Amino acid sequence: MRFRSLRLALAVLLAGAAIGASAAGAEAVRQSIAARIEDQLKAAGADAATAAPAEASPQAAATPPAAGPTPIERGKVLWVRKFKDGRTLASCYPNGGRRVAASYPLYDSRLKRVVTLEMSINQCLKVHREALLEPTDPQTMGALTAYLRSLSDGRKVAVRVPAAAESHFEQGRRLYFTRFGQRNFACASCHVQNAGRIYADQALSAAVGQATRWPFIRANQAFTLQAQIRDCLDRMGAAPFGAGSDEMNDLEYFLTYLSLGLPLKPNTDRGQTTVKN
Repeated sequence: MRFRSLRLALAVLLAGAAIGASAAGAEAVRQSIAARIEDQLKAAGADAATAAPAEASPQAAATPPAAGPTPIERGKVLWVRKFKDGRTLASCYPNGGRRVAASYPLYDSRLKRVVTLEMSINQCLKVHREALLEPTDPQTMGALTAYLRSLSDGRKVAVRVPAAAESHFEQGRRLYFTRFGQRNFACASCHVQNAGRIYADQALSAAVGQATRWPFIRANQAFTLQAQIRDCLDRMGAAPFGAGSDEMNDLEYFLTYLSLGLPLKPNTDRGQTTVKN
């Protein structure tokens, strides 16, 4: 029987003892988890490269190329498409979107919530009275984030957790370590405790570094990080949080901060390259 409610599970957690590290600050948590993963990889005889996401593995790279434009190419078309008022998505970002993706997700002190890259794209569309995009649609939002992140290729993750955002980071951490669903797994079960170990002929990816490689490109489709997390929750036998929900945004915030200082890497399962402007 499926776990009745992830929200109920979260409420129970908040009322009881926290799992894992205490709220000692985001940086202390990041360093603790990074050290734990490093020890786990050594124990598994793996390293960070071996424990890269399966989507970026040599097996995935050997997949025959799909026909048609790449997600990055499709994203560029959407990026430069003119709105009814003559503006474009690029007009909403500094430098036309160059070098901005590495700072997302970010905490908005006015909204008092975490804002993802997808949310910022939809906010731009809303301001210009354009139709909003489904946050996890691979053809539109996935392609757009693939292109926008390609404009920050090689930039180091620069997500910040100010004091006002510590509760959001902590909620993301709690959710990441919470066991859900029929299989009684947590995200951390695979990507912290068992990082680098082989499962179904592939190494389980480490939590540190995962956020540098999204969107995940498979079969010429670009899947956002939240789409990937929702898919994992579904496979765990749990009802996934909605894309763009506070819970999902906090999970992404936590997971991205674990990769602080690591360079963004394109997911090139078919040899795609960054589109040059």
